[in-house]
Amino acid sequence: MASSGTRWGGTVNTKLRIGLYTIAALASCVWGPALGDCALTVILTRHAERAQSAENDPPLSADGRRRAQLLASMLATTGVSAIYATEFRRTQETAQPLADLMHLVVRHIDADKTPVLVDAIRKRQSGVVVAVGHSNTVPAIIAALGGPPVQIREAEFDTLFVVSIAGGDVSVVRLRYGPGMTSTQASIPAKGSRVMKISFVRSGGLAAMPGLRVEGVVDLDDRGAKVTSEPSKYRRELPTAEVEQLRLVADPARMSQARAALASPSRKLYDAYQYDITVDTSDGKRQRLTFNAAGGDEVDQAAPGLGSLVRWIDNEAERIKEHRLGNR
Repeated sequence: MASSGTRWGGTVNTKLRIGLYTIAALASCVWGPALGDCALTVILTRHAERAQSAENDPPLSADGRRRAQLLASMLATTGVSAIYATEFRRTQETAQPLADLMHLVVRHIDADKTPVLVDAIRKRQSGVVVAVGHSNTVPAIIAALGGPPVQIREAEFDTLFVVSIAGGDVSVVRLRYGPGMTSTQASIPAKGSRVMKISFVRSGGLAAMPGLRVEGVVDLDDRGAKVTSEPSKYRRELPTAEVEQLRLVADPARMSQARAALASPSRKLYDAYQYDITVDTSDGKRQRLTFNAAGGDEVDQAAPGLGSLVRWIDNEAERIKEHRLGNR
């Protein structure tokens, strides 16, 4: 398996796609003489994919739940003796399948109390510890344990770090597991091809009923972003993280590839929603897509990756409907 490594003193950073047994070998210190005979292994990962939700503490999405199950399967033979997670649902739900498999209790430590978690880890002189955190807390924990500076990108959920501590030597291996970012997600898109506008209509499909139609427009630019629905005078400002995620899941190339699969006559579901989606990019190009589906999971079966956009539209449509009812 190909990999590339860079040394920071006693630390090794390796990026590769792993299978079920690679991680078990690492946790058992069978990575070769570069790591030596480690006494303590700390496996750190960011939470899996979260659902697009108006909640302050959203749960995992369907993709996230699948990733959490995969993580549990991969770590089942590593001899994990302790599992830590922050207080949020997305981290706890990522850790829970592994805890259930290993018959352990997930220990909760607040995300803003990184030193407390580091102290708890350091008190364990041996064994394998798993910690599930966030894109900002995982790098902070690695640095506090003596590792190198690392970054986790907003759309990156497939990264896992193995920190091996033996005496004064600290080694860090960076791995990837499960479905990763697409090539669009893995690189910053050129400014001329950035998604700048998303228009959507969700209706009752071919068996449309009055009142089921919901429409909205998302305007995205460098100064901010908002979603509006003029018929109901709905407006919501979007946080930066949500804007970047939308730009990724509304990738025009993905929509173009999905058109044939979603337009297949054999796929028509007469009791499902109809989605009409238009994406405009800053280079003046436009992609349109119309299809019937029962929701994001069903879309992912025909067009992998596009389901995230459909799930976001479903959540936003429900917000718009609630706003409409509240204004009556």
